[in-house]
Amino acid sequence: MKVLDWLNHHPMHAGIVREDWELNQIMQKMLGNSRLNDLYVIDANDQVIGHLSYQKLAKLVLAEHCSSHTRSQILERIVPGTAVELMEAHFATASPDENLNDIIVRQLDHWVEDLPVINQEGKLLGVINLSDVLLEVLKEKEQ
Repeated sequence: MKVLDWLNHHPMHAGIVREDWELNQIMQKMLGNSRLNDLYVIDANDQVIGHLSYQKLAKLVLAEHCSSHTRSQILERIVPGTAVELMEAHFATASPDENLNDIIVRQLDHWVEDLPVINQEGKLLGVINLSDVLLEVLKEKEQ
């Protein structure tokens, strides 16, 4: 099965934020939907330019509760910045024409819960959620 076929049968809307959003806006988006593990940063042309993980955002917001800090954590805490300043520019993705089995292997190898599907124009088409894949596999085994 191709990734695009999976998305057509199992649509999952990804959390997106604009590159100029401040930390408060980003956190409202993340916490407003319990299914979001990741947010994707888009530019003015709606192209995906980065990734923000729940883990990174939680560490940033809760940094004052940690007993030790790295230099970068201290700097991020002083000047939280915008989404484009906080995001990771390099992250795992899938393309719509890839084989779903290959994507699952990639997700398991890197333990990526949500894998964004991005087309050649850099637009976000959806997300492959590993939990959804597991549920589908279990359903098939029951039949």
